[in-house]
Amino acid sequence: MGMAASQARLLSLTSRLHDVEYKAQNVEAQKIALATQKDELYQNYCDALDATKIQVAFRNDDASVRYIDANFSTLCSYNEDRVKQYALKDTNTGNLIVSQEVADKYKAYDDKYTFAYAMIGFEGNFGWNGNGNQGCELGIGTAQDDYGYYCDGGTGFSLYMTECEQAVYDAHTDNTELVEAFDAIEECETDSEKETALKEFRDLLYEEYSSEIYAQMNINKGGSEGEDSSELDFPDSTWDDFKAEFNYYVRLYEGIEEAGGCTVIDKQYQSGEDGNTWFNNMVEAGLITIQVYDADSSEPGWTDTSVTTSTNENYLQEAQDEADLKKAEAEYEYELDKINQKDTKYDTELSKLETERTSITTEIESVQKVRDDNIERTFGIFS
Repeated sequence: MGMAASQARLLSLTSRLHDVEYKAQNVEAQKIALATQKDELYQNYCDALDATKIQVAFRNDDASVRYIDANFSTLCSYNEDRVKQYALKDTNTGNLIVSQEVADKYKAYDDKYTFAYAMIGFEGNFGWNGNGNQGCELGIGTAQDDYGYYCDGGTGFSLYMTECEQAVYDAHTDNTELVEAFDAIEECETDSEKETALKEFRDLLYEEYSSEIYAQMNINKGGSEGEDSSELDFPDSTWDDFKAEFNYYVRLYEGIEEAGGCTVIDKQYQSGEDGNTWFNNMVEAGLITIQVYDADSSEPGWTDTSVTTSTNENYLQEAQDEADLKKAEAEYEYELDKINQKDTKYDTELSKLETERTSITTEIESVQKVRDDNIERTFGIFS
């Protein structure tokens, strides 16, 4: 082989060697990228292992307790099987987060008892007007010194109890404590004092005679038009069927008042997978606070709580999200298999490129030797 031919072959082989080495570098870079993907995939899997969800306790028929995933619906809608009563508070505004129905009823009724009755389906059954139609609503005013009640019409009034409550009170004027609480309203001098005395009277009335007020509500619901409800005997009542739910809404009203108002939750976040995700994310971000009603305290009322601080006395717990974990495991195995397949493919390509590089290097050395021998033979005679 002549010197010119040797040099041309050497240049060609050198170019091929550079091309092979460049391809090898690209493959190595792709392998490094795969390693990064593996690290990210593993981290995501670890996050899934660490992820928890909040659960709330419900009673079983045998008095044992079961825990289900917590969301707005499972925490904040009435359910007689749930162990505790909860509410969600907007951290930014301090308001309670409620459903649209609760917000509408709260706006319509400025009293916890009429609100509670409206929520359990007795809206509009608080009393009768002169035509025998239902429609007496509660209100508190101070436009007159004469404190009484009526249902429709008139101006400058102060209505301090519903007709149903009036009928029950009239039936128990032999209760000295109750009568004294009633008379105390008129003895007050300021609006604030009157309102406080009114609340104390009505609290006592409901504490003593809730079942009779409920029976009177039933009369209004089913009595004939024009019938004087105050003259009817109390029917056999199913108050016990409604008592727990009624008291639930009384406490909810008190919580809304204490919070300074309420905010309506978006319907799509009340339940289901979206509801679970929304609830857990909002709690984790500190945007909502869980409140629990402590009925067993010496001073029953609403208090803030959390899973980490309740020591399970409020029947909340954190649990592994099994559904998300299984999904994460399946995704991890699937993606890892794809990465391993690519890694094997890149190893094969690198092996081929290394073999080619070795072959080219050997050939370059051979051509260099031929070239050097030609140079020595050709120019040796001049030495």
